[in-house]
Amino acid sequence: MMKMPIIERRQALGLLGASAMIVGAGLPAAVEGGDLDFTSPHDQFLAYMKMRGSLDERLVISYISGSYFGVVGSEVTPLWDVIGVTFARFKQRNDGGFDAVTGEIAHFLDPKTGEAPGEFLIPYTGKTVVDPRTNLPPNRIILKPSLHMEVPKMMPGTVMDHDIRTPEVRGDDIWFKEVSRVAIQAPGAAHPFRYSEMITMHARVSDLEKPGLPRVPCEASFANVVAWRPWMQMSDHPGHLMATGSGRFGVAMDLLPEKWTRATRAKWPHILDNPSELVEPLWKTM
Repeated sequence: MMKMPIIERRQALGLLGASAMIVGAGLPAAVEGGDLDFTSPHDQFLAYMKMRGSLDERLVISYISGSYFGVVGSEVTPLWDVIGVTFARFKQRNDGGFDAVTGEIAHFLDPKTGEAPGEFLIPYTGKTVVDPRTNLPPNRIILKPSLHMEVPKMMPGTVMDHDIRTPEVRGDDIWFKEVSRVAIQAPGAAHPFRYSEMITMHARVSDLEKPGLPRVPCEASFANVVAWRPWMQMSDHPGHLMATGSGRFGVAMDLLPEKWTRATRAKWPHILDNPSELVEPLWKTM
């Protein structure tokens, strides 16, 4: 899940001091506050960064909680729940854009128990298969002032189309939509693995215009369409997966869903003690 806040506990999230505030490319005015012109590409990008990331280099922790379904023809079958938590840091570039490092830890959960069993019964085949519960390593992305995202290093055989739509503003409400389409052609595979996703972010204009806020509270919702996961052993079966859910960008660790915290404690407990650990090695190379 590209898968992507208000941060309340400085020590828990390792926030930087005031001396780390970004001071280039006209961003101080955004930190100081003032009216934003949403017809201006510059102000659109500032609003986007304050919702999705941060104008300083703090660790931004975000989550999405939802459910997966199987889709065959027009029939929808509930499968499992999912909670994905992303960890990201952002650094301003000379061109006014931002370099970022982002990583994710996600768990597939049994909807009845809320636990991450590590295996699931596939109703289409009657097989019980193992969920490998592994996560892709952290990745670097580039967010450009033109509201475009680039991924400098992608897996071989990967094609990605990523579209950040211009914001919709009504009264004190602002929404951004991101649409991603990814196809990965693995060697020897008959068809590429496809993952398509739309994320909608919502914030308040009045928060964006407040002084002293490098980022603002932001809610999110998502929907995706995905090929059967390889571990489901259903490559020859018609149909696909879809998911829907909601969450928040930028929360303290103690505000993450308890089900995710419980599953992470069992699998990767060190992340709970040091949440920056996931992205720190790659961050140090930037």
